[in-house]
Amino acid sequence: MDALTGLGPFLRLVLRRDRVRLTLWFGLAALLIIGIAASIGAVVPTDEARAAYAEETNRSPAEVFMIGRINSATVAGIAVWRVQGLAALLLGLAGAFTVIRHTRTAVEDGYRELLGAAALGRLTPLAASVATALGATLATTAAVTAGYAALGFPATGSVLAGAQFFAAGAFMTGVGAVAAMAAATSRGAVGLAVGVLAVLYAVRGTADAAGLPALHRASPYGWLRSVQPFAADDGRPVLLVLALTAALLGAAALLGTRDVGGGLLPERDGRPGAGRWPRGPVGLAFRLNAGTLAAWVAAMGVFGALVAAVAGSAARQLAGGGALSGLVSGPDPEPAFIAFVAYVFAQVTTVYGIHTVVGLRGDETGGRAENVLAAPVSRLRWAGGALVVALTGTALIQLAFGAGLGVVRAAATGEAGQLAAMAAAALVRLPAVWLLVAVAALLYGAVPRIAGAAAFTVLGFLFLLELLVELGFVGSGVLALSPYARVPQLPVGPADPVPGLVLTGIAAALIAAGALLLRRRDLR
Repeated sequence: MDALTGLGPFLRLVLRRDRVRLTLWFGLAALLIIGIAASIGAVVPTDEARAAYAEETNRSPAEVFMIGRINSATVAGIAVWRVQGLAALLLGLAGAFTVIRHTRTAVEDGYRELLGAAALGRLTPLAASVATALGATLATTAAVTAGYAALGFPATGSVLAGAQFFAAGAFMTGVGAVAAMAAATSRGAVGLAVGVLAVLYAVRGTADAAGLPALHRASPYGWLRSVQPFAADDGRPVLLVLALTAALLGAAALLGTRDVGGGLLPERDGRPGAGRWPRGPVGLAFRLNAGTLAAWVAAMGVFGALVAAVAGSAARQLAGGGALSGLVSGPDPEPAFIAFVAYVFAQVTTVYGIHTVVGLRGDETGGRAENVLAAPVSRLRWAGGALVVALTGTALIQLAFGAGLGVVRAAATGEAGQLAAMAAAALVRLPAVWLLVAVAALLYGAVPRIAGAAAFTVLGFLFLLELLVELGFVGSGVLALSPYARVPQLPVGPADPVPGLVLTGIAAALIAAGALLLRRRDLR
């Protein structure tokens, strides 16, 4: 039996198991990238507006750090600039998570051992998951290339833009493959992959903002920035990144000869005795999620500071006209811009809450829940631990985002009260976040098999709905469906507590319904 025995059947198994997940994640990425490109012409409708937009953006170190410089002040050039960071994030994480899910996570859940009883080569799971991730990324970028061509963008730039996005996704697929082979747990693999992405993207951002070409060459994302679709149209950096990806996949294949269940990086030994805290299901849930929560809190604090730093220039850009000028209408566009960003980032925070709740499904199918429930712990206390972490964690993440906003705003304006005002602007959106977390809890209690996909579909629908409203494709009346539009839009508008209380009450009712369903169904 060779190392790739059973590759075809295993590949079909991966596609069958992930058909909904892949469609939602990669399909949403394609829709967002093409949709944003289609809106650029309305946002900056004239050559003069586009030139001014590019000039002011390139003068902002914070925006250059987050996305990069605009190399071509055309509709196509601004469109590809606007989405290149989003594409690298979505496609990269999707590829890495797909590989980790069917290699390291499969070992933890026990189904890799079950399949190993059949004629299955040692490298078959790795090869099948990599092929799935690369195939989905290629299909997504092909759709983006076709969409750009349909919008009338130059053909060469459209092809290179798709190649740039594919290389970014393929690189993180390679990183995910190495992480899955090196780490001893799925949590460790995910943390390693995300850490690599964050560090390399920060290196690219620092090089762009500080104008350091040598540092720019230290990150694959810096290489890909040199492609410059619709400007320089240089495809050589894509080949370099693909060569690096091939090297990473080769390294992962070599590491794949390790013992099944083992990892290159050893796990740290725990203390010989348990401390006084944490104890119980809630303490265990906090302990398991401490690293992820700390990373979210730190990242959102930094993002809050960056948003406050660019709020003035970004607000002036949007207020200059175009389809999105309504976002910053009023005598003072800067607070309106901050309210809009806080609105969007509340949806980002919701991702953490949903992921924490639906993670119970993995504990259930992987047998870890059984170990906890063997003690005098009810299933509601066990599931309640993850729910408490989700609700408390989202509050801490929102508070960190508000604190980042407030510290920079207070330093810029000299008003110490800005810290409390920005914290309130972030925390007032918690009831909307908690409502989506409650929806995830209800779905887990009712239909655990599809709870994660369904919950993220609801969130994606709300995000897409609001994007269509802002771009003028549908009327603003449909925002009545979104809880994020129901809460007070601080730091502008009145601070009415009633909508938040109503949403919190609805969330409590959904959680209670989910708990009742969880008590009545069988645990796998």
